[in-house]
Amino acid sequence: MKCYVVGCFAGFVALDEDFNLMDYELFPHQELREKWFEQEDEGETPEEKRLLGKVGKVCQEIIIETAQRSSHYQDLEYHAKFTYQLPSKGGDYFRSNLGQLLHETGFLKSPDELWSVTRDLALEITEKRLKDASHSQDLLLIQAIHTIEELEEAEVKLVERLREWYPVHFPEMDDVRDHSRYVELVAQYGDRESVIKSGALEGMVDEGVVSLGAELSPQDLDVIQGFARTIQSIQESKKSTTGYVDGKMEEMAPNLRDLVGASLGAKIIAHTGGIKRLALLPSSTVQILGAEKALFRHLKTGERPPKHGLIYQHPAVRGSRWWIRGKIARALASKISLAVRKDYFSGEYDAAVKESFEKRVEEITKEHPFPKRTEKSKKKKKDKKRKKKKDKFRFKKGDYQY
Repeated sequence: MKCYVVGCFAGFVALDEDFNLMDYELFPHQELREKWFEQEDEGETPEEKRLLGKVGKVCQEIIIETAQRSSHYQDLEYHAKFTYQLPSKGGDYFRSNLGQLLHETGFLKSPDELWSVTRDLALEITEKRLKDASHSQDLLLIQAIHTIEELEEAEVKLVERLREWYPVHFPEMDDVRDHSRYVELVAQYGDRESVIKSGALEGMVDEGVVSLGAELSPQDLDVIQGFARTIQSIQESKKSTTGYVDGKMEEMAPNLRDLVGASLGAKIIAHTGGIKRLALLPSSTVQILGAEKALFRHLKTGERPPKHGLIYQHPAVRGSRWWIRGKIARALASKISLAVRKDYFSGEYDAAVKESFEKRVEEITKEHPFPKRTEKSKKKKKDKKRKKKKDKFRFKKGDYQY
């Protein structure tokens, strides 16, 4: 005799060859949400084991609809009778007649009650997941690094505006190249006479020099000074948020922070959506995170694939020579994967991760001091020389016609 064992949100049922209800083990109504997450986390429940024990006594073949491996059921008494299908014919029939079969088991008062029960369960599961996500430290880190990026964009635009606005009054101060220093002088002194007397422009502008700028009223200078102070507050906010990100990275991902720095590490985590997702990614995917457009362009048009994405910001990759940049990016991506997995699964700091990466960079640099000429490049150069030689003798004296 053959039977089918199928699971659903309400528990587990067994159907015979003709898809008639044989036996069942259902969850209590008040524990549906807990049992749902228990199956997600552990993949097994006592109800399933009890049902398999019951049908194993009377059935010669038991078809289980499951995504679990066969080793998951090796410890059960009748595991020799088990076969695994996903989906199975019994499972398809069960889902097509879910309301009626659950009504036969007594789980539902009527088949029409199925919609309301599943709706309430879905709402409870969603609320639980949202609550868990809101307590995640990843979310705070992601929001903080996005805040820093937006503050940097705002600062660049506002400083550019100030450097166009203030020279109307004092164009000679453009020699101050440091943006932070420029903003500080405008916010602190305002008018050009005060800036010159402070000695901050010593060696750039002499006292008594006649400025080419226009005379501004105190009201105009107050507005410009207020604008400069606004930029200063943005800079201070960015500085404090950067310190917060550094502290969070030291707490959550010390190995990743040590390897790539707090800012780049936080950007990589934010790009993937969380440290758990990053820990599950292969190093080949980590290598091109942030270069998705170039990757799809390669798949569509056949252009060269990208060698690096966000990790290009790492000094070891950005500062390397062009012919070894891909190799260093590959080595860095593999160490990032290792560091993140150590951070997520063990939480222990391991200084050997960064040391092994630095050692690998030295090896790559020594092994490839010069770019390697491939057979393709040699052939291309040879064909180019041959073409030049032919072009040299293409026209002879007397070939020209006027």
